[in-house]
Parts: sequence; structure tokens; C-alpha cells
Amino acid sequence: MRAELRESQVGPGAVLEVEGTRHRVVGSLRFDLDGTGWGEHCITASGPREWVSLRPRGASSIIHWRSRHDLFGEPDQAGTTLDGRDWALLEAGSLTYTAEGDTGTGSSGTCEFVEFTHADELLVFESFDGAVWEISVGRLVDPAQVRGYHEVARA
Repeated sequence: MRAELRESQVGPGAVLEVEGTRHRVVGSLRFDLDGTGWGEHCITASGPREWVSLRPRGASSIIHWRSRHDLFGEPDQAGTTLDGRDWALLEAGSLTYTAEGDTGTGSSGTCEFVEFTHADELLVFESFDGAVWEISVGRLVDPAQVRGYHEVARA
């Protein structure tokens, strides 16, 4: 039996189904950018981390991110080329975060980010608390294709 969750209830221990694939949430980041908050949830405990952003910056979108550990470097806000595609600057800034569970970050701090776009994909460089830049590629997911819930034990 499953009990449905509201977006604000997603956190470590929850389950997210993304386009029919079931993932356990192992960590969550709660971001605040000038008073606008949203959550990003780590859905992979081993191997490359995958993340799901729920309603980033107040938008009605959901983004599925895959970390690119094969890449390193600093962002160029003039734009960049990656995987044979030209990426244009979308947004850059600094935000605060709090974390719970396994996120690979501190429990709270700041994150610098530079986000690029190409067609319906996103490329983001993030530096948590002044650490090296982490690079991820994301794509928009239809919100109807994402469900969150806790598994409820049967009595």
C-alpha cells in the first residue's frame, strides 16, 4: 500500500517514480534564492548521482539531473560547447541551501551556480561552499510522470 506525498514532503526515505522508474530518495537539498525555495533530491545511493529538482525557482517544471563526473573545469558565462552542442547562458548566481541525508554537501551553506540551456536540456555548474565546480546535465520531465510516496507497512 502507498500513501501519496505532497511535493513538500519529499525527503530521504521517500520514493520517487520518474517516468515509471522507481528510485529511493537518499538525500535532499532545500534551496533559497532571494526568497524563492525549492527542493532537489538525490535519487541514487551508489554510482553516478542522479537528482530531481521539484519546481525549481517556483516554476511548474521538474528537472531530472545526471552528474557528469567525467567533466571538470570552470564555467564560461559567454557560453560553452559540450557534447557537440553550443550551450547559452540561462542564469548565474548564488543561493543558500540546507541538506539532509546523503547529498555530498555540508548541512547548510552557499552554492554558486551557472546554468546554461540548449534546446530542452540544461547544463549546470555548481560550487558548494567554494569547492570545485560540479557539472550536471538535466532535462525537463512532465510533472505528470513524477510521483512521490512513502511505502506504508501492511499490518
